[in-house]
Amino acid sequence: MKTIFTQGPSLLIQLILVLITCSSMMVLDYRYQYLNSVRSTFSTLASPVYYLANLPSEISVWADDNIVSRADLIDENQNLKDQLMILKAQNQRLVGLESDNAQLRKLLNSSRKLKGKRLIAEIINVNTNNYAQEIMVNKGSSDGLYVGQSAVDSDGVMGQVIEVTLFWSRIILINDPNHAIPVKNNRNGIRAIARGNGINLNVMHLPSTIDIKQGDLLLSSGLGEKFPDGYPVAKVVSVTKNSDQPYLEVIAEPTANINTADHVLLLWETATQELEATNER
Repeated sequence: MKTIFTQGPSLLIQLILVLITCSSMMVLDYRYQYLNSVRSTFSTLASPVYYLANLPSEISVWADDNIVSRADLIDENQNLKDQLMILKAQNQRLVGLESDNAQLRKLLNSSRKLKGKRLIAEIINVNTNNYAQEIMVNKGSSDGLYVGQSAVDSDGVMGQVIEVTLFWSRIILINDPNHAIPVKNNRNGIRAIARGNGINLNVMHLPSTIDIKQGDLLLSSGLGEKFPDGYPVAKVVSVTKNSDQPYLEVIAEPTANINTADHVLLLWETATQELEATNER
């Protein structure tokens, strides 16, 4: 009976032939590099396979680097807004510090023109209404302050101390309705009393024939020895003459920065007198 398939070499013989062939190719490739071109050709043909096999890993890396969830974007945007607000607030504080430094420099320049002991104090509270114009400063009896002590700024007289505690003091401003200050006209030396009206100053009891006009600068006269002589107090803003009244209605605006100052300069009257007496000797 004939078989359908002819029987080939045995498996052992096939294995031996394969091993001999492989060994020969390895020896030839090792010694003479005959198979370099073949290897290069197969590598070229297989490169798309390598690319496709590595593509999922590359996509994963790209996604991690570039794809961000909407929630992450919202969080990042909010963080940036918060940082921007903080930076703006810091910038505003720098502007405020520049303003404070400018005021302090003006006060220091002003204090060099005054004789005697003086001290810069910071305003820590303000009480202004129709019945009172007062401020509170962060200096008290521990710093040598006393009731009746005069307070000025770089542009004029601000008021005087009316209450002193160990660590803070209360100052009545010159535009307070209960405060009055002796003044003189810088242009002609005419003396008068300026009383606060809650906003500005009323120059009291000036006869209708007196020489005073809008724009005149009123200085402290030194009478009463509460305020330094010749220091700016107010500038006349209006002069009204009523035919049925014996006195002029004169309103003056304080030269001091009453509504905007952050610091005041406190003066010692006794020290001023002692220094003046020493200079006279």
